[in-house]
Amino acid sequence: MSTENISPTRISLIQTKKTLKLAEKGREVLEHKRDILLRELRSSLSEAEHKRAALTSVLMSAYQSLREANIAQGSEAISNAVLGSPAKVNYKVDARSIMGVTVPTVKFQSEKDLKPAYGFANTSSDLDKAFKQFTEVLELVGELAKVEGTIFQLANAVNKTQRRVNALKYVLVPKYHDAVKWVELVLEEKEREEFIRTKRIKSMLEAKQQINNT
Repeated sequence: MSTENISPTRISLIQTKKTLKLAEKGREVLEHKRDILLRELRSSLSEAEHKRAALTSVLMSAYQSLREANIAQGSEAISNAVLGSPAKVNYKVDARSIMGVTVPTVKFQSEKDLKPAYGFANTSSDLDKAFKQFTEVLELVGELAKVEGTIFQLANAVNKTQRRVNALKYVLVPKYHDAVKWVELVLEEKEREEFIRTKRIKSMLEAKQQINNT
């Protein structure tokens, strides 16, 4: 804050001190928000790591089950069974708020007790197992999408909040602090000058009084 825009008066000093206090309070609030967002971000990063590991594990198991079903029944029979399924993949996408930051929620939508649409007469238990595992894969994909979307939004929010903290901490607060010091120094100098002037006037009056008494 440039001192050119401030009048060195008592009222100006009070107003500038109030503004400085507000800037410092704003910095504290933003730092608190940043810390909470960082905690949420670290938690989401850890969750994403576990979700990726779980997804990789289930996906590998599902492909293994599918390979075993292909070996047992032949790829053509498996293709016919799967292609005849009317099942559709649906996800419900919504949003929630973390400290004012909008993050996504993604959930795989499926009917309760989801079962294969193919007949069981000409299929094997390996295909049933693969069906269940790929269903779990779809659920995990939704969960991972939610977490990674949350990470993206939180990371952006942390960066923006940190920039605002830096602007207050390193630019605005120091400027208002310097402005307060400048006004205080000017007022102190004025008070000193007024004190000296008053003292001189008093001395002159006393000297005049002494002359009159003589």
